Amino acid sequence: MKPIRPNTDIPAWLQTTTTTPTPTTKAKFWHRNQQHLRQLLHRLAQPAPVAVASRWHVAPQFKLIRLLLLVILIALINNPLLLWGLALLVGCQLLWLPPHQLRHFMGSWLISVGAALLFVLPSYWLAGPTTLLFFGLKTSLMLANAQYYRLTTPFQDLLTGLKALHCPDLLIMTLAIAITYLRMLGQHLLLTMEALELRTVAPAAHPYRLIGALFGNLYLKSYTYALELYAAMEARGFNGHYAHPAVSHTHWRDYLALSPAIIVWVLFIFWGH
Repeated sequence: MKPIRPNTDIPAWLQTTTTTPTPTTKAKFWHRNQQHLRQLLHRLAQPAPVAVASRWHVAPQFKLIRLLLLVILIALINNPLLLWGLALLVGCQLLWLPPHQLRHFMGSWLISVGAALLFVLPSYWLAGPTTLLFFGLKTSLMLANAQYYRLTTPFQDLLTGLKALHCPDLLIMTLAIAITYLRMLGQHLLLTMEALELRTVAPAAHPYRLIGALFGNLYLKSYTYALELYAAMEARGFNGHYAHPAVSHTHWRDYLALSPAIIVWVLFIFWGH
């Protein structure tokens, strides 16, 4: 057996292996956006990521009525003492939350209050700091009630509550399709970003042009999804009406959950007179 002679015709620079480091700016750009998108998909997951304790279950329609009563009441109240009482009511509700739910509530609530301070409340600076503080308290209480409802209620319970309150089927269908296809489009965008990350060697010279191409592709995909959904629903004979849910009997705890909001409403009505 003849020994294999080394090939001396190949230059030395071809025989050495070099590893090209990945630019840090490219890695930060892709990883940061992918992390935000994964967090958004996790929040849109079904059922809700945080479950509510089953020992105090309230019917979905009563939870929705309680939210509407409190939000409308906060919008109408001009008495700081009643607003303080509503703030104590929200604080008592938060005491029943586990620590991880409470941390999640505080993070989401502070972000929403910060957005309101930046985009909504600056218009009240012209009326003075007292008016700004008063409307800031009202806005914070509205957002706290909305965040508490979002945190403790799965999306399916929202649809069930709307059905029980005889909301139009078109509104329920729009919400159900929107939440489903937002997740599908988010997953498609995440897969597209991962594919681009694997195929991109150098950092993009114009990242905003790349983002525009991504969202253009996402728009075309959403248009395709909409046509496929319409064809599938038409083939299955969907006429735009949902089946009526099973009638659920109300319990005393459902009315007990509404009693604090009703008591504050009574105080608001009689206090005004």
